[in-house]
Amino acid sequence: MAGWGDDPVLAELRTLVYEEGWRPVAVTDSTDGDSVEVEGPGGERRTFASDHIAFHRFVEGLGEDFDL
Repeated sequence: MAGWGDDPVLAELRTLVYEEGWRPVAVTDSTDGDSVEVEGPGGERRTFASDHIAFHRFVEGLGEDFDL
């Protein structure tokens, strides 16, 4: 896993979920890096992946918060 520094993937994901109303629909835990699929208000879906520690912890929390 990558270090604790800034992760632009995580920053974009946080913005979509907490500011733009996107909803996590799937979380994948992998030794190669975690991923999360989110769905926007219009039905568009995007997948985000990163091996960053902060991303991993955030995705774990999303899985718990959204019952995924």
